[in-house]
Amino acid sequence: MKKILLLTIITFISYIQLSAQKFDKILEKSNLNFNYGISHDFFAKSIDSGGPGNTLDLTERDVWGQIFGFEYSYRLKGKNEIGFGFSKQVHRRVYNQSINTSFTTINFDDNLLRNSKNFHSIHWKRHLIEDKLLTTVGFYNLRYRDEDIGIIAISDETIVNIRNSVRVIDFGVWVGLEYYYDIRNFQVGLRSRLFYTQGYSFDSFESFEFTPVIKFKL
Repeated sequence: MKKILLLTIITFISYIQLSAQKFDKILEKSNLNFNYGISHDFFAKSIDSGGPGNTLDLTERDVWGQIFGFEYSYRLKGKNEIGFGFSKQVHRRVYNQSINTSFTTINFDDNLLRNSKNFHSIHWKRHLIEDKLLTTVGFYNLRYRDEDIGIIAISDETIVNIRNSVRVIDFGVWVGLEYYYDIRNFQVGLRSRLFYTQGYSFDSFESFEFTPVIKFKL
């Protein structure tokens, strides 16, 4: 019984050591990066517009906003990497204005409308210049939240609707370039990406980003 117990303990220890060695090899080929920068939203350029009848929709956002997120990548054989990541894009507009209807005046005082987009993605990267210049392609699921205000003047009353809707776009793709510079145990760099979303009936380009990046090798 003691021999069986000893053999079991030895086997278990050997398994733990082997697993630790495999995990170390995975970490040696892994890197984690964080980014924060500017983004251009192709849909933020839409202007506030009137709807049917005596209605007005406040939907306009600033074209330029911010984007931030993180990515994990694993180095394959050769010049290729694969991985996954998450990024969040935010665009805002502050309304300070008065809107007159047939029955009343509506005042907006520092009223903030916010549009946010969440990109959950997988990616492929290829080293054009080793550890310096990379090209990248990503596939993402897009979930975004819109805030807008609708004003409707009917009969003898005015109705103000403040909406905060959540929508899901099933599929999109980006293409981009990344450049890095070595600083001791990490790298700093810049990246640019152009996002394209399937399913829109007008402009299919989603957004463009240009962000600084800091990358750590695990």
